[in-house]
Amino acid sequence: MKFKTGILGVTAGLLLMAGTAQGASYTVLPGDSLWKISLKYETTVTDLVQRNQLTSDVLYPGQVIEVPGPSAHIVQDETMWQISQKYGITLDALIKANPQISNPNNVWNGLTVWIPDTKLSTPVSTPAPAPAPVVQPKPAQPAAYADGVFPLAKGTFQLPLVNNYNDGRSWTPAGEQLRKHDGVDIFAKQGTPIYSILDGQIINYGWNEYGGWRVTIRVDSTTAFYYAHLSEYAPGLGKGVSVKKGQLLGYVGSTGYGPEGTSGKFDPHLHFGIYKTSPSWSSIDPFPYLKWWEQQ
Repeated sequence: MKFKTGILGVTAGLLLMAGTAQGASYTVLPGDSLWKISLKYETTVTDLVQRNQLTSDVLYPGQVIEVPGPSAHIVQDETMWQISQKYGITLDALIKANPQISNPNNVWNGLTVWIPDTKLSTPVSTPAPAPAPVVQPKPAQPAAYADGVFPLAKGTFQLPLVNNYNDGRSWTPAGEQLRKHDGVDIFAKQGTPIYSILDGQIINYGWNEYGGWRVTIRVDSTTAFYYAHLSEYAPGLGKGVSVKKGQLLGYVGSTGYGPEGTSGKFDPHLHFGIYKTSPSWSSIDPFPYLKWWEQQ
């Protein structure tokens, strides 16, 4: 599997180019994932993939990636005021972000000027107003499947629930290429029980190179629910078996992205997808349904 390498060298080279600006850098820690980093920097997995030209959504400890944050600008025949106008920030914010520049009226070609993130542009002397309480709107009741149950028990999965449907993914059995994520990932500890959302019949069961140990349950004549990356199944399941709402299906794992038995390529989670099966198979966004079931 290929990873983006030489990022430090690339960044250093770019900083020597006049008039360029690069994002902040982040060193990947053990247990990190693109999803976790995207939450920390209030961005998306797709943005991180594109920003770093990544060919894989799998990270390794010590890898350096670019994230949103203060940027480095190289002066080229311009003043601090002109630089502040270029980036849409105040001159005062730019000066406060560069205490190493003793005389802001005296800058020269090749000098590195740090461009603050817009969230940091408020002058230090002005206290930021207290944020207003965030009131989460109640999820809208979906037109179908409103009587379903959330696939994991309350308190057993990570909050907040994040919609990463249609985010970028790169692993495929044939090689690395960018593709769309067909479901929503619900992160939880390895071995967390997974339950059937609705009554239905198992139409696919066993190993899948993308989803690892997975189970697909037809819930009506045109719709199937897909549960993937299981660590193991509950007893008695198999293709053609009928299941009931709330029935144990198996346990959260990290299987998939390879031949049978592959695991550990990503953090443990349940990948849940909804597919319309007629006239042909196509995914729909399961997030509104999950948010509704989560609140019931």
